Amino acid sequence: MIKKAVTSFTAACLIMSLTPGNIGKAAHKDKPYHLKDSTLKNKTIEGDLVITPGAGRNITFENVTVLGTTIVKGKAPETFELKDSQLHSLSVQTPAHATKITVSGESNVNDTRLDGQVLLTENEITSEGFHDVTVYSSSSKKKKATTLQGEFDTVTTTGKKGQANVELGGIAERIKLNALSKFTLPTNGLVKELHVLKAGKGSVITGDGSVQEATLDSPIMFNGKETSDATSFTTPWSLMWHDEFNQTEIDRGKWTFDIGNGYTDANGQFIPGWGNNEKQYYTDRPENAKTEDGKLVITAKEEEYEGYSYTSARLKTKGLFSKTYGKFEMKASLPVGKGYWPAFWMLPEDDRYGGWAASGEIDILEAQGSNPHEAIGTIHYGESWPNNKYTGAHYAFEDGSTIADEHVYSVEWEPGEIRWYVDGKLRQTQNNWYSKGSGTSANFTYPAPFDQPFHMLLNLAIGGNFDGDPTEDTMFPQSMNVDYVRVYDLTGRPYKTPELPVFEQAPLPDEAKQPLEDGNLIYNNGFDQEWEDVEGIAGVENTDYWYFLTVPDFGGKANVSINQVDSVNYAKVDIQEPGNQPYSVQLIQDASIGKGRYYRVSFDAKSSEPRPINVKVSGDAERGYATYSRSESYELSDQVQSYETVFQMTEETDLAARLEFNLGLSTLPVWIGNVRVEEIPPVKVDPDASKHALPDGNLVYNGTFDQGFPDRLLYWNLVDSENADSMEVDPEERVFSFKPLNETNEVQLVQKGVQLQAGSEYELTLDGVAESVRDIQIEMRSKDGEISYATETISLNGDWESHGMAFSMPDMTDLEAQLVIHLGGSTHKVKLDNIKLLKKVGPVDSFPIKNGTFDNGLDPWESYIHFDTGASIQHVDDEAHISIGNEGMEAWSVQLFQGNLVLEPGKEYTLSFDASSSVARSMTVTLENSQYTRYLSEIAELNENMDRFEYTFTTPLREETSLKFLLGATGNLLGSHDVVIDNVELK
Repeated sequence: MIKKAVTSFTAACLIMSLTPGNIGKAAHKDKPYHLKDSTLKNKTIEGDLVITPGAGRNITFENVTVLGTTIVKGKAPETFELKDSQLHSLSVQTPAHATKITVSGESNVNDTRLDGQVLLTENEITSEGFHDVTVYSSSSKKKKATTLQGEFDTVTTTGKKGQANVELGGIAERIKLNALSKFTLPTNGLVKELHVLKAGKGSVITGDGSVQEATLDSPIMFNGKETSDATSFTTPWSLMWHDEFNQTEIDRGKWTFDIGNGYTDANGQFIPGWGNNEKQYYTDRPENAKTEDGKLVITAKEEEYEGYSYTSARLKTKGLFSKTYGKFEMKASLPVGKGYWPAFWMLPEDDRYGGWAASGEIDILEAQGSNPHEAIGTIHYGESWPNNKYTGAHYAFEDGSTIADEHVYSVEWEPGEIRWYVDGKLRQTQNNWYSKGSGTSANFTYPAPFDQPFHMLLNLAIGGNFDGDPTEDTMFPQSMNVDYVRVYDLTGRPYKTPELPVFEQAPLPDEAKQPLEDGNLIYNNGFDQEWEDVEGIAGVENTDYWYFLTVPDFGGKANVSINQVDSVNYAKVDIQEPGNQPYSVQLIQDASIGKGRYYRVSFDAKSSEPRPINVKVSGDAERGYATYSRSESYELSDQVQSYETVFQMTEETDLAARLEFNLGLSTLPVWIGNVRVEEIPPVKVDPDASKHALPDGNLVYNGTFDQGFPDRLLYWNLVDSENADSMEVDPEERVFSFKPLNETNEVQLVQKGVQLQAGSEYELTLDGVAESVRDIQIEMRSKDGEISYATETISLNGDWESHGMAFSMPDMTDLEAQLVIHLGGSTHKVKLDNIKLLKKVGPVDSFPIKNGTFDNGLDPWESYIHFDTGASIQHVDDEAHISIGNEGMEAWSVQLFQGNLVLEPGKEYTLSFDASSSVARSMTVTLENSQYTRYLSEIAELNENMDRFEYTFTTPLREETSLKFLLGATGNLLGSHDVVIDNVELK
């Protein structure tokens, strides 16, 4: 069986020649042992054992072994509990009154034969429990029904008279209906193999449970329909992993725990509140997570623990079990009350496409304790935060049910489609998502990010951004009770082939907000008009069509006025309290946005000092605040600048979409004007056009062969491809693979639009392997193909190796050069990956840091202030002064840095500097390349004294790097403070 290992006792029973005999009769000729007391402990009975009514109403066996048959005769006990006991055979023949037989601990019952009203249940089991069960039919007018709760090997109905009545509330490897039977399968019932023999003709099966495979020798009734076709009711999903939580403890081979109130990100920075301002401290104590009565019980408690006011638990299968595609299911009841946030969700086993949420998140079930009549299912995707997106749906329970009742929540995840179910009913389907890396030119190939292994999580959070914090009416403790978690693979048919979503332009209804004569969907974009019947911001003239929100739950407080800049009206937002989210302060206007249409958002803005703002187009509460455009972060300065973004509406038409200016997390004022949202023609990208360098400096686009749909060859051209026996990118391996038809014909892999500058030095690198030793040739050509700037022959063998070609451009610039890889000349297969073309950096400087004393202001130092912070960097008394009101959510949210540092590989460097802080805090100091690879990463502990810090390190490569002082989040709330940095030296 899947659930437990076969014990030595069971193995012995399986090879014994004992005959169980007819039901109700002793199998041994020796006089049977008659139970006289209700409790039997520490005893081995080699023959049969008989339990009669005189033994008592509640029978308990502890550490008892019966090698013969255990016979329950006459009026059965109300309960019969087996603790760490082994029965070779159990026979129950009773009148139609109920008896409950429970096995727990190291208990095994090899063969069970039932003729009566019996409940078999497994509870906190660590062994095999019940193995084979036979249920006899009965013609008695008194009701005789068998209920099975647990995991069973073979369940057989038999008998010549009457009907066998069975309900399976668990998992059975095999069900054999060898008698007329009524078989009930509730939602948690699962039959892996069903066999209806001829004697089972006319049997009735009802319920919402699942049958994976079936053989019908006779017709049956299945949920009211007569059928002889097994395919009419079997599920294509086959159970492959599950936890029924029947053990005495949580199975640490299946689940691990997150501990604490946050996590450490990829940069080594601690993120408190799990990034959501959650208030609980997660533990692995039994007070917060345990198995009890066949359920996983996750309990949230109000208590002081490790500096927090609440405790709870978060379990995950990371490192133990993960899967790409399948059906993931949980049956559970959830707590009710403001601040409770239970969830059953999935995260990628590895962040293949980048940080959250570029690599995806699947929320199978989330619930808000303050809204118990609804469940929520969501996916998160797009780019790394804060440029991520999410889409999902709320669905209301029927018949007044709530999350406090037991429900089955599941998703069916296939390539290019995810479906959510509650109690077996389809609630939503999603197939529209994308993933884009911070350094990539295009989206990763669909269906990324949902094409990689994900692991499962179960947790009960308290407080935070989702349902707010508990109130005095919230009851503690409460629990999330999970009956089971099951995972299935699709075996009854192939998985779907993904199809890239296509978004046809939807017509806009007559009631849609119409564009103005100049095409602008934003009315009163200059804050200089009034309408008689139109509302604006209360108390502020010339703001009709606009509305202004501060969100008290997130600590925002601000006001709006109209202020002129260069004789032009702007909306000026003065912020007294920035709150803890970008959307704590919002300036908004609605616009009608049509599905499939392209839009440009543009505006002018400034602040009094550098600060970020967040701008996006999204839905309202009825749309779950779904993001339609990218969630863009713009860095404002003290001068008016113009900003814009372009997006396609891929969601359903929204007549009241929100253009949001999210201005929280900083007290610096913001001026906004000349706001436009206008429909534009479809945006088309020419993959052969001239292409600027990617953020990591690479001049080759999609050199990793993971972009473009469906062939993953976006930006590449295959020349003379008819001469190829095979040429593809395998979806799993994600490398370019090519095999020629013959040795003579030419085949080329070409990328056009490569920008090469006159007199510059370049280095081309790639990884390659061949099935046998062979050569390929790489070449840089002019746009017209007439000039060859560089060429080199590379020898490949059976091992993956890196190869390169260095060259200098002549005194000419070609912004549309071609990279040509010649693949002919051999019939051996070639594989290529990680193609890069980088412009070589300049000479090494013995003293790379410039103006480390800040005598000449801040130049060439640069700053980065993320939109979730409130900070400014100024030159004061020949020092760098960083004033921080809100340090944000990440270590890198506030930065002072200097780039373009070229260091000698292998040489030891010493970095030294003076620094102080008005409050005790840590500061991360890094030296890293354009791909954020750190060659130095140190934590400097600052205080009020101007201390000297010194670190030594080496770099492995000659490349451009940046020295960064990271002054964002530290894991502790610091309040307003100032940091001073001076006398920076690197030598």
